[in-house]
Amino acid sequence: MKKLDVSGDICPIPVLKTKKALEELNPGEELEVVGDYKPALENIKRFVESQGHEVVKAEETENGFRIIIRKK
Repeated sequence: MKKLDVSGDICPIPVLKTKKALEELNPGEELEVVGDYKPALENIKRFVESQGHEVVKAEETENGFRIIIRKK
């Protein structure tokens, strides 16, 4: 599973970095995105679903958020 840390970034940067990271994956591979800007969680989730990928897990954490995405 590839990991992407977008801590310190505010929207739209986390979404753009997630998009770029997903482009580098093969279908079926997973990407874990973590960050400290909680509003980015919903923005990333919306973007991922609009592109037809699967959100495996999305959660707020003590320091921000964590989301796992499976590329379709």
